[in-house]
Amino acid sequence: MEDTNLNEALTIKSSAKIAKLGERSDIEPLKLKVYKKRWLILAIYMFYNGAISCQWIEYSIITNIVTRYYGVSSLTVDWTSMSFMLLYSVFVIPVQYMSDKWGLRWTAILSSGLSCLGAWIKTFSVHPDRFHIVVIGHSIVGFTTTLILPIPGRLAAQWFPSNELSTATCLGLFGNQLGIAFGFLLTPIIVKNHENLDDIGNDLSRLCWGVAIVVTIGFILVLILFQDEPKLPPSETRALQKLNRTKKEEAFVMPIKRLAKNKNYILLCNSHGLNVGVLNVLFTLLNQIFLAHFENGEEDAGRIGVTMIISGLAGTIISGIILDKTHKFKESAVAVYFLTLCGQVLFAIFICLGMKWMVYISSFFLGFFMWGYLAMGYELSTEYTYPESENISAGILNITNNVYGVIFVIILGILFKAYGDIPVHIAFCSILLLGFIITVLTEDEQRRQDAKKKAQYEGIAKLENNMDNIPETDQLTYNIN
Repeated sequence: MEDTNLNEALTIKSSAKIAKLGERSDIEPLKLKVYKKRWLILAIYMFYNGAISCQWIEYSIITNIVTRYYGVSSLTVDWTSMSFMLLYSVFVIPVQYMSDKWGLRWTAILSSGLSCLGAWIKTFSVHPDRFHIVVIGHSIVGFTTTLILPIPGRLAAQWFPSNELSTATCLGLFGNQLGIAFGFLLTPIIVKNHENLDDIGNDLSRLCWGVAIVVTIGFILVLILFQDEPKLPPSETRALQKLNRTKKEEAFVMPIKRLAKNKNYILLCNSHGLNVGVLNVLFTLLNQIFLAHFENGEEDAGRIGVTMIISGLAGTIISGIILDKTHKFKESAVAVYFLTLCGQVLFAIFICLGMKWMVYISSFFLGFFMWGYLAMGYELSTEYTYPESENISAGILNITNNVYGVIFVIILGILFKAYGDIPVHIAFCSILLLGFIITVLTEDEQRRQDAKKKAQYEGIAKLENNMDNIPETDQLTYNIN
């Protein structure tokens, strides 16, 4: 590999017809630059995403305590979790369309600002007759998921080079998972099942104030430090994508129509939706399922949720690294989905047998692969739909996740009340088996990777192997003829 001078630009001329890639032959030279600040932008997103996501499960993981304090049914408490899914499903498409217009910075400001407002509203909800205030504040926070959940793929595409895309996307999801983990871990520790309702109220007040302060810090960081897309694109695929969109403005429905005709993407939406739907139900009903076999197990239920997420954090990062190194998208997805199914079977067996230590071990195994596949889904979505907007493709993917989640929570919640948890575990395994079959039937398609190879062949891509010796401050210039 030849050394590259720090101030030298690489100029590559090509006689190929760039029009096939949606380019013009008379455009100005393209400049690519990788910025160190990409890691700061990603870190800020991870922090405020985690501050928002920790609120998703904060009431469901202590369902038995919340029902006592507010005098509401367990299904009503389940709706605090389902509201996130329902609001996302209803509003994500129009919101993401507007988000594409606003840009990444204003999307982040709006989402973190609204979540801050919702969290502070919930500080006024600590009284047995104020559950309606819980619903109002929680719904505002839930609405912000329409803005934040599709961001990882978009942020990665706008700030990171092609050899870091999968890793950056998975790290973006890392913040979401870490926030949920804190919700699982800290909520049962802070809010105890006291005999005196006033003591429960004091614990809930501490929880709400703590969350509100953390979310406010996240909002301030976004307001001061978060930036939109850098001036120069970090990769050739991003440059092509931007030029392709600059060529003409499309109607809002056109990308959606194309996605609806994309067979592999539709199959992915369903296989991914079934997996994440089970995950959403498992987390929503975890308190109730665990207490059916282990009395006074509120804190253990929270720890099991944390165990799943901690292992999932590792699974998410490892999945991103594997995809970046191998580009074996389908093979990885099939293997991870199968192991998720195995983990669910083991989890069901051990919780029904009342073997607490084995429940912890099986939850670690299940979380590693279930969360790993969740992260893979966003990368598969980008590969199947390139050069469509990551916002729209990830938004629709999350719609199916949340629609399945709401349906499963309602149906399996009723099934649990009527027949106990064994039919629920059977349903979990059956759903994941169906998702595995769909994953196997999905074709191996890599549009983004193919576009990158084609770009290199036609002379507009940088020489990837030389990047090992080029500092981040360098920029690459391509003269397209």
